[in-house]
Parts: sequence; structure tokens; C-alpha cells
Amino acid sequence: MKVFFEKEVDSIQSIAIDKLVEHPYHKEVYESSPSSMLEESIKRTGDKPIYPIVVVPNPENDMYWVVSGMGRLATLVQLGQNEVEVKVLPYPCEETVKNLIVDLNKQRIKTGKEKLMEFRHYCNMYPPKKGVRGYNRYEIIGKELNLSKDQVKELLITNDFYCGEGDIVLERIFDNTLSNNQANTLKKCVEQQLEKFNSTDVFEKLSHGNFDFSRLDYGLKHLDPRDETEYNLLKSYLTRGITLMEFQKKLEQYGKVENRVKNHEDNKIHIPSNIDEFTLGNAHIIKGDNTKVEFTNPYEKPVNCIIGSPPYGDRRTNGDGQRKETGHGMNGQEYAVYLAETYQKYVPFLAEDGSIYVIVDEYRLDNGSFSCYLEHFVIEMVKRGLFLVGRYIWWKDNPMPRSYADKDMVAGYEMVYRFSKSSNDYYCNDDLFLELDKTTIKGFQEGCTNSDKKGNTTRGTEYYQSHLKKLRNTLSDQTCRDIIKGNVANPEDFFRQEEEKRHTSTSPIYLTSTLILESTRPNDVVVDIWNGVGNTMTSALLLNRKYIGVEMEDNYFQQSVRRLITTEQWLSEVTKEVKNTLKEYTGEITPSSEFSISIPVEQVYVES
Repeated sequence: MKVFFEKEVDSIQSIAIDKLVEHPYHKEVYESSPSSMLEESIKRTGDKPIYPIVVVPNPENDMYWVVSGMGRLATLVQLGQNEVEVKVLPYPCEETVKNLIVDLNKQRIKTGKEKLMEFRHYCNMYPPKKGVRGYNRYEIIGKELNLSKDQVKELLITNDFYCGEGDIVLERIFDNTLSNNQANTLKKCVEQQLEKFNSTDVFEKLSHGNFDFSRLDYGLKHLDPRDETEYNLLKSYLTRGITLMEFQKKLEQYGKVENRVKNHEDNKIHIPSNIDEFTLGNAHIIKGDNTKVEFTNPYEKPVNCIIGSPPYGDRRTNGDGQRKETGHGMNGQEYAVYLAETYQKYVPFLAEDGSIYVIVDEYRLDNGSFSCYLEHFVIEMVKRGLFLVGRYIWWKDNPMPRSYADKDMVAGYEMVYRFSKSSNDYYCNDDLFLELDKTTIKGFQEGCTNSDKKGNTTRGTEYYQSHLKKLRNTLSDQTCRDIIKGNVANPEDFFRQEEEKRHTSTSPIYLTSTLILESTRPNDVVVDIWNGVGNTMTSALLLNRKYIGVEMEDNYFQQSVRRLITTEQWLSEVTKEVKNTLKEYTGEITPSSEFSISIPVEQVYVES
């Protein structure tokens, strides 16, 4: 107590219970109620608690504020006592009383809400201070709560976002029934669909730790948790009580899918079916069989990276329901020869230091045995003068379930092979883990992650954060850099129209982005001869690379063209916004690529 008072003049006194009132701050931070367990303990000690109730005088009257022991007091009242022995401390200033209340209750068993209130208490107790040597706010708060400074940083960001109507989310984090990662996933949904999160009740419904939060975004795009009927369906989906297909059938019954289709159809860009090539901004898409089509390169520079995922033999039909695609009916060696010959056609367009990445997985033959085409494929590529210079595992955090008929465990990974023309003369970005948005803006420094939207931090300097931070999180140093971790791409990530095919085997953007970053520089040319619906294209455009795609399926070609148009438009708007923002802060503009959006009327029309 000497921390709080110049002179220790506390005493044990017997005071009538009706003179004891819970201090308002104690009531704000802690919950107090009688305890049957505590009642039995007090009976064994002669109707007196082992640790006395602590009070301070109320300076405005003859009452006493209880600052510690409300649970004991409530239990004594229940036992019928009218007078209790308490420890009386002199009344210090109001701020000191608040600190005293928290310190005296440190050892109690706390709920998530109580832990949250203590966290906020210490955040107020140790505010940000600029330019104070040796003052580390996160470290000090962490010592008070037995947390690391990184945990404190994360909790401060989460608290700033959810404080108020979203307090229940924070309470469950502190109660260890919800993880910070789950809260961050929920945060993204709140930012995208803010109108649905207009009450505490919605946060209460959606912050359960047993939910599959990877399903949350898709579920909220179709259902409104404010409606009890829709919430019950959403809850079944999030707890995996129903499968994705069952969920989609329920949505059709509710009429949700039809409404989304109609809204999309009314506003979508229509692409004429007689277009065989489409070029816009930084991408060029060719329609045709990649083994026969004439490859055209409008950028007058060699290709630096060929990347993509071919069909997996008999295993995949890419959603068309036919067994006429390449690979069906071939054994492993035959299919490997076909793939190697396909890639060989594009080797002449590859820069001398360029790379070919192939994302592949095994498939079974009709007799049930594995085809082993992966091994055959590597051998065939080497026979054609290429070198295997990289081999990676794509580790899937949410692998697709497998039928019990396969009689083996789920394969939660695929392989990525990297080939080059030379065994040692191929480009590799040494700054893959360090590459940042290089700027020359005065006052900005690299590397701080705890910044607001204007780049300001508690350190009193302005920083900017790498746009690759989340991408690099998929490369785990705890395992090795040859493992790329993340979720499988959801076919519903990009809404499909009814007449369009859903591509069920899209490579996720973080995967193709990682490979592009490793093997190319800004403005280099990236090619995907298995274009699909354009996921590699999106990665290339977002990373300021040129792109060429080859796609045989007309439906996928049209989806890619639509995606190219919307992506280039978005990039153009973002570029303007970034320039305006930087100019507002500094009066200077960082040089960057311009995105020119010019859509010929004869090529594209919008149905009104």
C-alpha cells in the first residue's frame, strides 16, 4: 500500500453492512455475486473470510466504498450478517483508487469481460508517449497482464475496431473461446458488409469459436444474420452441420441465388463470342488450344515466367462433366509426354533467365493405382533440355474432403516444380522476403506495421508497410521456405453467372503471386498457358507485371476478359487515390505505372 499512500494508516474495523457500497469503478470492471463455494469456506472460518474486505471512506458522506471483496460481502449478506470486519484504507485521489481496485483484484478468477476491462484500464494507465526514451507501452502493459508485447499490439488494434457494439468479440478473445485470427476474419466481413453489423446482437451471433470462419464471408454474402430464419441456416453452414452443396440448395429455396444472379446479370459486362484475342492495359488473353494456337506477344520482350496448373489427367474435368479432356484414357507416362511437349512449344519465347512453374498433383488410373505421371513428367522435361531447379510443396490449410472409397488419407498438398533453361543462370528475387513499395517521399521510412491509414505510429515518425506482408505470411520460416501454406481457392470467390461454368480448380492468388515474385521483376512478362478464369492474371496485374494467357474454353475466356476489365479499372482508381493521398500528405507524387482503360465499343458492350 505504500505505493499509494504517503503514510500507512489502515485499520481493521467492524462496520454495518448497510454502510458498505460497491465503488462505481469496481462495479464497472468486475462482476460480484454470492458464491456457494465461498459460503462453505466462510462457515469453516467462523463466519469470517480469511482475507478481509477492503474499503475506503467516501469523502462526501459517512459511507464506505468497497474496493475489494464484493463477492465475500455478498456471501456474508446471504449468511444473514449485519456487521462485518473490513480493512479501512485512507481515501487517495480518484485515479489512485482505480489502480488500487485493479491491483487488489489481480488474483481473482476472471471472466472474459473482466479481463477486457482490466486491459482497457492498463491502456489508459499507460497512454502513448512520443519521444520518451525507454518507454515501451506494449511491453509495460504486457508485464501487467502476462502477455507478450506483440499480443498487446494485436489486442490494441482489435480493441480499437470492436470497441462498443463489438465488445462481445473482445470478451470472447480474452475468455479464450475465440482466437484473434477468427476475430480478424470477422473484421474483414464487417468492413465489407457494415450494414449487417448494426447491433450487439449480430456480433454475439457470429463470434463463436466453433464456427468455420473460412465459410463466413460466403455465407454473409447471401444471408442476413439479423433475420432469425436466415441466421439459423447460416449457423448450420458455419458449424459444418451442412455441406456447401446442401447450403447452396437451401439458398436456392430461399430465392437468394436468383436475386444475386439477377443483380449480376443486370450490371455485367457482356463479351461477344467471336473475339479470339483481347488486350487491355497490361494483359493479353488468347482463345485457343495451347498446343495449336499461335502465341502472340504484344509487349516486344521475352517471357520471364510461365506459370500454371494443367489438368490432372483422369482426376479432373474442370466442371464440364465430360471425359473428353486431355489426359483422360492416358497412362502416367503418356500424359507426362503430352505435358512436356506442350511446354516445349513455349520454351523459345522464354527469356534466357526465365522460369517455368508447373503446379501438379497425382491422379489414379482406372485400375486404382497411381499414374506416377509426376515422376515421368520431370524426366520428360529434363530430356527436352530443361533443368529442375526448384521443388515446392503447396500445403493446403483446407484440403477438399476425399471419398472413403479411395481408402487412403486426404492429400493436403500439391507439388510445384520449377524448370529453367540453365541449371544456374536463372533469375531469382533475393528480396522476396524484403521487397517493399520503394518510395522517395520525405519523412517516410520502411518497416513499421503498427501504423494508421496515414502512416503515423506511436514512435513519432511516419512509416509505410509492405504490400507483401500478408503474402509473405504464407511462407513459414518455422518449417522452411520451400513450403507455401494457405487455403484452397474457393470457386465462389468470384461470382459466376448462371450460364457460366464454375472453374473448380483455380490456383489461389497468394500461390501464383509467390511464384511470380520469386522469378520476375516489375513489368516483366508472365504467361499462363492454362489460363482458366484468370487467377494468375490477377496476381500478375496486382504485382505490376505484364500478362499473357491462353485459354481454350470460350466460357472461361469470357470470364477472364470480364475479370481483366474490372481489375484494370480498379487498379486505375487505386493508383489515382494513392497519388492524391501522397500529394495531400507531402506535396510530392511517387512515380508509378499508369493504367490506361480504353474499351473499344466494337469489342465490349454493356447491357443496360
